[in-house]
Amino acid sequence: MKKKLLLLFCLMMTVSMTAQEAIQGDALRMRVNSISANDSIRINNYMQRQRKSRSFLATAGLAVLGTLVNDASSIFVTEIMNVANIRSNMKAKWDELIENECYYLDSLTFMNSLSDFYKQGSFDGPLDPADLNFNGFTLNAQHNGKDVLKFYCHVDTDEAGLNQIFNHSKFKLVLDSMYFDPYSCHLPNMAANYIYPDEEKDYGRNLTFSFEDRENLIVGLYFNISSSWYNEAVMLAKNVHLGSFNVQIPIEEYDLEDGLFIYKREIIDANREYYKEHQQEFDPESPLYDSTLIMPDTTYLNINGDCFIVPRSYMPLPGGVAHWGTGEYNVEFYLVEQCNITDEMRENWRKDYRKLNKMRKESVVGTYLVNLYHQYGSEVVRTVIETVSGTALDKLNF
Repeated sequence: MKKKLLLLFCLMMTVSMTAQEAIQGDALRMRVNSISANDSIRINNYMQRQRKSRSFLATAGLAVLGTLVNDASSIFVTEIMNVANIRSNMKAKWDELIENECYYLDSLTFMNSLSDFYKQGSFDGPLDPADLNFNGFTLNAQHNGKDVLKFYCHVDTDEAGLNQIFNHSKFKLVLDSMYFDPYSCHLPNMAANYIYPDEEKDYGRNLTFSFEDRENLIVGLYFNISSSWYNEAVMLAKNVHLGSFNVQIPIEEYDLEDGLFIYKREIIDANREYYKEHQQEFDPESPLYDSTLIMPDTTYLNINGDCFIVPRSYMPLPGGVAHWGTGEYNVEFYLVEQCNITDEMRENWRKDYRKLNKMRKESVVGTYLVNLYHQYGSEVVRTVIETVSGTALDKLNF
């Protein structure tokens, strides 16, 4: 009995210490950007011009309730690695390990904790875009205390973007800047296989991302936006999916600057202006052609998707004066890192499998429980400890 209690205490201490280290080392943060005063003035002025020729806003709330459908989408991740029941074929085992290792997902969900979509209420209807407060997102992801990702985007308020807002009650996002460090990212994702190696040990295997072993690295960001509101008929639209955004960015070694992938829209804009001024010098058919010039990068990284503007909830003032609120909404965000392995690494799968297997066997049962804790919470971990302690540790293959 004393041995069982001692084992239980050791397991709990391992979970506690390792969980604290993980929490301190990794972080994923997101905040909503506020729109600038100049853009707010532009939108409000545009709105005033639209009001002179249109009067659709006051009744649009009833229509939007009937046309928007709850199409909320989620990303489902199936855990295909099970250390207790992996197949007997060694190649199949290695394929499973590698498939998990080359995929990482993290997520954030904001429910009723964001600043409202509009700065002020409205007397002009539920889809009045005046006094917009929302202006995209700023993201920061860290791994082992190092910055992996920085991402900044804003609402498109160019002429085309304003037309989307006022003609279709939709908005688009524009990517301003992005920073990504592949050598500090979460790949290879050892934790996906319940492997928490001692960094000081020499396993003869890259524990961080390597372009020699892996290729086709892609960073994906996904946003889902939903909202709830009352219309004039006091009917509740609850958790309605308003729209989604996504961007998938391939990271190639030749695109890196000092080991970092850096994108800035302002640099692309400057390159476009330079190309316009020197266009003939880049044209082989032109007498001014200069073969020593390098074509500037003029390609934007675009964020796909769009989203309906958040409907304002009906909030009449005393005396029956029609009034609409400031717009509440929720955001789900997903960060995905994924890659493939090179043909050379696949050819040497037997040697790599032996290294992986050694790392897995040298792990302790506490790391398995830490993984469960992060996924399912303390209640499941407590149940697992009560189930396995002193009776079934061997079945976990540790």
